[in-house]
Amino acid sequence: MSAPAILPAGDTARARKTDPVTSHAAADSITPEGREASELEVLAILADETSPITAEQIESRHVQRAWQGQSAHTYTASRLRTALKQLADDGHVIRDGEGRTKSGRRAATWRVAS
Repeated sequence: MSAPAILPAGDTARARKTDPVTSHAAADSITPEGREASELEVLAILADETSPITAEQIESRHVQRAWQGQSAHTYTASRLRTALKQLADDGHVIRDGEGRTKSGRRAATWRVAS
């Protein structure tokens, strides 16, 4: 007799086994619609850019868009980075070069896949 699947078919873990309970609760609170909406927000931001930008710049653009009423939701920096990773894993965005954060650290830059 085999053990029951922990995750529904086709689903992937949204938090690491070693993450605290609060991280698992936060990951479980994201609905498929919420995930899609945050990914669409990241895609919209990248589509408006003429050159690749960092995750930090994506967050900054999102804050501006939300403040101007161009985004129906306000996402955390963590949610936007997760959406960016999910989009990259799905082949919708690609890493393209390197930029700098506000503090001067090196950071990957991203663009929409062609």
